[in-house]
Amino acid sequence: MAEKRKIDKDIDKNINYLKDLLGIGETFDVMFREFRIGHKRAASFTINGMTNDLLIADLFTEMVAVDPQDLSMNTLQKLFYTRAVHTQTKQLDDMNDAVTSLLSGEMLFFVDGAAQVLVIDARAYPSRSPSESNIEKVTRGSRDSFVETIVFNTALIRRRLRDPNLRCEITKVGIRSQTDIAVCYIKDITNPKLVETVKRRLNNIDIDGVPMAEKAIEEFIVGGNKWNPLPKVRYTERPDVAAVHLLEGHVCLVVDTSPDIMILPTTFWHHVQHVEEYRQNVITGTFLRLVRLGAVLFSLLLPPVWLALVLQRQLLPETLAFLGPQDTGIIPLGLQFLLAEIGVEMVRMATVHVPAAQSTALGFIGAFMLGDFATKVGLFGNETIFYTAVSVVGTFATPSVELALAMRFFRIVLIALVMLFKLPGLIGGLAAVLLIFGFTKSFGVSYLWPALPLNLKAMRGVLFRLPIPSKLLRPAALRPKDNDRLEIIHNKSKQDKDDEE
Repeated sequence: MAEKRKIDKDIDKNINYLKDLLGIGETFDVMFREFRIGHKRAASFTINGMTNDLLIADLFTEMVAVDPQDLSMNTLQKLFYTRAVHTQTKQLDDMNDAVTSLLSGEMLFFVDGAAQVLVIDARAYPSRSPSESNIEKVTRGSRDSFVETIVFNTALIRRRLRDPNLRCEITKVGIRSQTDIAVCYIKDITNPKLVETVKRRLNNIDIDGVPMAEKAIEEFIVGGNKWNPLPKVRYTERPDVAAVHLLEGHVCLVVDTSPDIMILPTTFWHHVQHVEEYRQNVITGTFLRLVRLGAVLFSLLLPPVWLALVLQRQLLPETLAFLGPQDTGIIPLGLQFLLAEIGVEMVRMATVHVPAAQSTALGFIGAFMLGDFATKVGLFGNETIFYTAVSVVGTFATPSVELALAMRFFRIVLIALVMLFKLPGLIGGLAAVLLIFGFTKSFGVSYLWPALPLNLKAMRGVLFRLPIPSKLLRPAALRPKDNDRLEIIHNKSKQDKDDEE
């Protein structure tokens, strides 16, 4: 941590220190300007491209028009209370804090003879307008999503939660990057121990910078085994999803420069639910959820189970004797699946990297032409291509990209075990996967809750899309301060009744 340095009353010392520190004259984007306020010298420092020039011009017009007789004493204090009319203005006496504010886009205003500096938030944030999320699309619902600017993201949450108990506490991470992170939670709902744990882990991050934003922060704060592929936090680009989780008692981390909001803690079931289920009626939403859960299960089990049964055909009952290829192809079946998985991943990465106009054509070439030619020349069997395609569709049906990649990793490991040990390898691999799920925790919450430990009432809520009016209790695993979602309404009704009496 940098040593504390106080603002000097001599304006020249402050100017020379900042000129040397910031490289004014070497870097073009740090702007320095001197003024005359009454009979006193003044100076400002701003970052080019991060300030609202019209707002700054109005402030300077107010300051230079002041009567010199009014500034004979306590010049900075008088300017602060009478001329710096912008709402987001503060006084600092520490130079390091002032430099951090400057590099965040705020303006510094020094006056000779004052041991403080005015910090004026006249930022004009480089940003894009909220647009529909490319990952969490819905047929009905809002089309706004988070952007890369932290104040816009917290405003999108505030728009949906007009609760005075909503807290967005700001902290900075990274000695050099000084990345802004907002810890968002509802004070009278969220477990205070969870909030303290999150803030403590953020404050314990000791690194020069986090330019990869939310992903780097996740790796610092999740704890546990870093080699576990299961995602322990959920990402969302939708403000309504973040608001729903805040009402349940979760904590949301808003990282500046990232359009993805981190929700924690999370379980497996959070990663297989989608906002589309709540934009449809109860029956349709339940159908969508069950289909999605089946797709996730197929994506993990279908290829390794089929391969294990085919490699030991004597274990198949007569009703399943039709399973297995008529022509296995030149390459062994297990290796076919591994090569097909690698091929699918190559196509997926290529579609991400090429321009959008070419991604459709590339996907067509990869999915149809390469697969068709591979079967025609005898390298792959038709069944291999079919079961790989079904598992890949199940992977893409998984709402969470992180969970989908984790399931693909588990699937490849299971296929490799089946190749080496056949059915015992499948059984041992599935047991290992279940143990990983069972022992994984996200900020102290079991990854399989409410299946482990079993909570039948909550389990019904994760398997089926229940009507919103029936969801009266918040998740018990989060240990919220306010467990009853209708308690405030009940208390208000009781108070109204008492008032009438």
